[in-house]
Amino acid sequence: MGHPRAKSRRTWLLQENQEDEPSHLLRHYSNNRLFKPVRVRFMFLILNGAIMRKMQVKLLIAVLLLSVSVFSTNASAEGDDIIIESDMTWSEDMSLTQNVRVLNGGSLSLVDSDLTVSNNVQIFVDSSSSLRLVDSDISSDSPPGGLAGFGYCDESNMSAVRATTASEQNVRMYIRPIQGFSLDGATAHFGNETKELSGEEDFVPLGSGPVDVWVGLTGPLCHPVSLSEISVERVGQERIWRSAADFQHRNMMVYGDTGFIMEINGHMESIGSTIFGGTISTSGTLSINDTVLDRVGPIILEEDDSEIILGGNTEFTNSTDDHDVRARSFSTIEWGDDVIGSGGLTDKWERRLAGQSLSFDAMYVTYEITGMHRFPSYSNFSNEMGISFIDGGRERVVEISWSDDNSWETERIWSEQAIVTITDYRTAWNPEESGIGDYGGGQFLLGWDNRVVVDSGIPSIGWVSLGAVDDSGNTIENISVGNSANMVAVIENTGSAAASLAINCEDVSTGSTAQISPSFPNALVSAGEQVSIPFSWRITVEGTDSLSCRILTPTQLVEELSFGGGQLSSSSIEWTEAEEDGSSTMVPALIALIVAAGIGGYFLLSIYTKTEEGLEEESYQRTP
Repeated sequence: MGHPRAKSRRTWLLQENQEDEPSHLLRHYSNNRLFKPVRVRFMFLILNGAIMRKMQVKLLIAVLLLSVSVFSTNASAEGDDIIIESDMTWSEDMSLTQNVRVLNGGSLSLVDSDLTVSNNVQIFVDSSSSLRLVDSDISSDSPPGGLAGFGYCDESNMSAVRATTASEQNVRMYIRPIQGFSLDGATAHFGNETKELSGEEDFVPLGSGPVDVWVGLTGPLCHPVSLSEISVERVGQERIWRSAADFQHRNMMVYGDTGFIMEINGHMESIGSTIFGGTISTSGTLSINDTVLDRVGPIILEEDDSEIILGGNTEFTNSTDDHDVRARSFSTIEWGDDVIGSGGLTDKWERRLAGQSLSFDAMYVTYEITGMHRFPSYSNFSNEMGISFIDGGRERVVEISWSDDNSWETERIWSEQAIVTITDYRTAWNPEESGIGDYGGGQFLLGWDNRVVVDSGIPSIGWVSLGAVDDSGNTIENISVGNSANMVAVIENTGSAAASLAINCEDVSTGSTAQISPSFPNALVSAGEQVSIPFSWRITVEGTDSLSCRILTPTQLVEELSFGGGQLSSSSIEWTEAEEDGSSTMVPALIALIVAAGIGGYFLLSIYTKTEEGLEEESYQRTP
């Protein structure tokens, strides 16, 4: 490598802590791996010689410092990688055969430099570092060279390659497919003629030259045709094969492995430069102005917070896919007015979303989605965890910015506006016989978030109160054993859908099922309402006890309390000994009975006495 070198971190430390004692320098240098042990021993003998004069010592120190400066650099080698951790500028033409890693706040600037990069070399910039290109070229020594069609058979969108030659003799265009493919079933279209192709090499007769003709290529059933090499020569001349991508082409993508990789996690700026034959990906920020990007696209934005700013006369050409920029759902893309894309069937950018899922509170919820790219409709259901991955979590396109010469799309940018329709969302709280509709909110916009939580159109149930009341609705705390307590459970629904639910209760003191009637008190609770559920409670023993009631939740729920619910205990109730029926009026009744009996006896006695006296008097009168 012919790049400049600057001071290592060890040298900076040395310069910041210089001492006058030669012995200190010697100790420092003896630990420095840049110096050979022989030199260390030699210097040790000299510095410790009794005849060493002061001027000689100073001269030696100067020589040592000069030696250190020769090894000092802004870049260090770590294995086979070039590590840059400070500010560094390359202004030379060079060949790069090692990976370059810009780390820990470092920066690399290429100014007026032509950099030829070997195959599979990586230029990596971490999140704290930067790369800057100014009037420079970065070119692969092994760029992708194949061509692949888009798979159209109509004349305007047919894949085609331009063949030109100044030869006036009989000319042929020889073609080879990409390795692993063949020309079987392919057809060449040139002028008003066609020719069936086959095998791993074939030719198209172009007639006497000079030649300047577009040769269209279609595969069987419009399957895309691929080319690796092309040779346009007169008949009988030795063929000179060139990469297919080197020929002018239309409605075809460059095919093959890119020569190098640029991974930018920090910041990259390019001004007035050219990048050829590599891949650029970023989780950071790209600022590209007045730059040619040839066989580079698509530039890939890895994260939602990644950003690309394209300005000036920046131009894309020969993208390796059907778009120049590939971004995540919420990546920032700024495409300047004068920026030129690859054009034709190659779009400016695509936004893609992978691993999107719908999250429900219940399992086996079914739904349908309309409005997705290349899907007229899509249906699925939630699993045992309440999760459903859209299209199995596979990546899909959610936005396309069409090329400037696109002729079949009316809108310059298509963005997915998919609609989710709930088709079956039933639980024990909203069975069909309840008259309550499906939970889930009916229809809603899907959006581009990775995880879409479906929490609309569901109930949210909670307790308000639980207690014993008298006939007037007042709270009571004392009840006789054997009597029933009139209980009232008050429940509210703060959700957006009704619920038909029931409760179950137990005695707090024993933890056993309480004697309540009905056994499972129930009610329909509408959205935004409160309901009172009355029931009775009996107990057979004296003492203090309370009632604990639980709202029964649907078994279809993934989490028991997804729709609310929970448990509530009443205040304590004193259960006292039961009094016999009528005991409160027994004593007065007995007293009244005794009094009545006494009065009655008195009158009977009086009547009896008078009767006896009358008889005696009559007898007396009758007796002589």
